[in-house]
Amino acid sequence: MRFHSSFILALAAASVLAAPSWAADKKEGAFGKSGTGAYLTRDQLRTCLARQDKVRQQNDDSAKEQAALTAMKADIVRSGDELKAKLEALDRTNAEAVAAYNELAGARDKQIDEFQTRADAFNARIESNKAERDAFGKACDNRRYFEDDEIAIRKEKK
Repeated sequence: MRFHSSFILALAAASVLAAPSWAADKKEGAFGKSGTGAYLTRDQLRTCLARQDKVRQQNDDSAKEQAALTAMKADIVRSGDELKAKLEALDRTNAEAVAAYNELAGARDKQIDEFQTRADAFNARIESNKAERDAFGKACDNRRYFEDDEIAIRKEKK
């Protein structure tokens, strides 16, 4: 009798620790390396998928903008080198040559101002993107969900 009650207790403990029978039949997905904790509800999963898409789009946009800023900076450096060479060869007694040089220098200054404006806006977007990534990580990272729910949500979008 003693063996029988121990067996029943062990069986009861195992059944409590096991996943619900309805969950055992479903494929599981997770955000991050390993899913832990309670399963995401379909609404929570919808929110997480939307955040994930938003973060990916922001990353793509940021990479494109960074490439554009890098090219713009290279152009500014190149034009600065050209202006330096022109200044060394500039005939300061020729008013037309000085005016032409000043016009080129003014155009470069406008380029620098535009670059700085874009760089400041880019940096602000990067901070905003970081906040969105942090929000995604906090709400979704390492959370489990059912793949059937993900499939259903993605079909809704189409």
